[in-house]
Amino acid sequence: MIIKAPAKINLFLEVLNKRKDGYHNIETLFLKIGLFDKLNFKLIKKGIKISCMHPDVPEDATNLVYKAAKLLQQKTGSDKGAHIIIQKKIPVFAGLGGGSSDAAAALLGLNKLWKLGLEQKELLGLARKIGADVPVFVTNYTAAIGRARGDKLTPLDLENKFWILLVKPDISVSTKEVYGRLSSSLTRTKNDVKLLVHALRSKRMELIEKTLFNRLESAAFKQYKQLNKIKQMISAHGVRAVLMSGSGSVIFGLMNSRKEAIKLKQEFQGAYDVMVVRSL
Repeated sequence: MIIKAPAKINLFLEVLNKRKDGYHNIETLFLKIGLFDKLNFKLIKKGIKISCMHPDVPEDATNLVYKAAKLLQQKTGSDKGAHIIIQKKIPVFAGLGGGSSDAAAALLGLNKLWKLGLEQKELLGLARKIGADVPVFVTNYTAAIGRARGDKLTPLDLENKFWILLVKPDISVSTKEVYGRLSSSLTRTKNDVKLLVHALRSKRMELIEKTLFNRLESAAFKQYKQLNKIKQMISAHGVRAVLMSGSGSVIFGLMNSRKEAIKLKQEFQGAYDVMVVRSL
């Protein structure tokens, strides 16, 4: 059994305040995109085995896919085993949610493989224990607003589709370090996700440009100068809607046409890892 795990970008990310549990309350807009990892599930008698050819993906208990499998076993008492082979296409340490999406795919895939019969509500509860970005990938929402840690979800119906240029430099960004560089005196801003939703539905790039927002950008740009350089380079080619996804390191540009995105990909190819995808 094979399950495709999609990536995401964040079109909006506001950090509101720090929680008592050490996490932050945020407001974010997830958009799933047509870039996928593939997880192949094979039933074995016992144990959890993870295989992945990517050098930066662990095959031990530190992998979120392994954690998802163990949580399912603990919740249901299942003693069945699985060999899970992960084929990575989503760049790691990129702000695209690849690890979280793989964990969600593991919950969905093993629920079927082991015939556990868990409902989505139960799977969402397990997803929240794994990580804040995991719940959105358990749902079939193509776009959603995430609140609290990002795990309290409101689905969004966005009929318009976008072509997206993804540019990733050869650096790994630490989410913990980026959050650590945020000002300790966080205050509410005038940035409003509702204005962005309106802009996305109208598909007017001049409005989208004004309402795209990522609170983590300035902190990441101070630490990783190359990220700001890439954003400026994309903007210099006439792309109006440009932003860093999550805590980085991918910088993306939203466009209306595939032709425009492919042309720009050729400009950046070689210097960076560059992809063109479509929103789901």
